Amino acid sequence: DADLDRAASEVAHAAFGFAGQRCTAVRRVILEDSCHDRFMSRLLHAVRTLVWGDPREPATTIGPVISAAKRDELEALIEMSRESGFTVHRSHAVHHAPPHGAYLPPTMVQCDDPRHPVVQEESFGPVLVIQRARGFDHALELLGGVNQGLVASIFTESARNLERFLSEARSGILKVNQAAAGADPDLPFGGWKASGVGPAEHGRFDREFYTRAQAIYELPAHAPFRIPT
Repeated sequence: DADLDRAASEVAHAAFGFAGQRCTAVRRVILEDSCHDRFMSRLLHAVRTLVWGDPREPATTIGPVISAAKRDELEALIEMSRESGFTVHRSHAVHHAPPHGAYLPPTMVQCDDPRHPVVQEESFGPVLVIQRARGFDHALELLGGVNQGLVASIFTESARNLERFLSEARSGILKVNQAAAGADPDLPFGGWKASGVGPAEHGRFDREFYTRAQAIYELPAHAPFRIPT
């Protein structure tokens, strides 16, 4: 029940911008059966518009990953998925990558095994996992089926589904009808489960982080003076 064109465009940019190397990058997309094929056709089209290659070129949307070792690690994960029988979509968009460098084209893996490493591991690169859900209950189950819990998004026009998502999604940041990437510095930023250690950052939490708490026990009421507040 979402605007699939808008959702596909936002997901494409949020998954593959910065070559997926940001903590809020979209790593998984969970689709109900009823919209799976329609969404995938739009997503593949949106990804084809993203130019990958030399970041010094003005037209580039997606640059390299941080190192050749990281590129090889991601390639191994993708090959493992292919060997497991999962469909792998790799972008064939126009690119201008130099002959050498840690480049990896935008890649989508359709994985039906929620325990597979491509689902469970934090890839931190231009690799997007697609999971198919039988319905909204199953979608929420898949959403919570990983150790990470920094940010989750929902695209929907259903007030009931939105209410359930806001109540049941186990993530520190929740977004509605917008992709996960990016954060407002005035709002708390922190993850749940394995995605966070300690209190959230940003907003009033930054001030609290740099504040040292001190407890003061006031004298009884009949004392000759009061502690100033």
